[in-house]
Amino acid sequence: MKRTGVFLAALAMSALGAAPAFAANVYETLKSNPQFSTLTKIIEANDLKFRYTEGSITVFAPTDEALANQPGGIDDMLSGDNPSNKENARALLLYSIVSGRMTPAQLDGKVTEATTLQRGKVKIDGTQTPIHYGHSQFGANVSGDAIEASNGVIIPVDALPIPVFEEETPKVPAAQ
Repeated sequence: MKRTGVFLAALAMSALGAAPAFAANVYETLKSNPQFSTLTKIIEANDLKFRYTEGSITVFAPTDEALANQPGGIDDMLSGDNPSNKENARALLLYSIVSGRMTPAQLDGKVTEATTLQRGKVKIDGTQTPIHYGHSQFGANVSGDAIEASNGVIIPVDALPIPVFEEETPKVPAAQ
């Protein structure tokens, strides 16, 4: 009986040692990676940390280099004290997050339309090299390897993607 107990304890210990470690959530993974230090400061300044910790998501995350090269700068995104700036920063951050886990391998060779957490649609063009996220002029290109997290995937990009809303011309009824 004693040998069985020792055997079971040894078996349990070896199973624990062989179990894969769970990765941190997307926010914690971003925060621990030095190439995303500016992005995590923007997330914190705009009270959006919870968006990166819940649900299954893919984040097209601008690197520090991308944010340093952002036309017009990002100072207004870091302050978080002006309600208008905060609303704009939140919209930009939520546009960079899509529902579900996507990897560059899944996106490669096809054009995908996804729903952002901003609730709009975004085009991800995997027929381009590198893969392009968003509008052709105001989007971003994948600039590094995907990073797995417990609740999603982080894909580094070379710019802050900015949504473009197509204006529809109102249809005027024909005169009768």
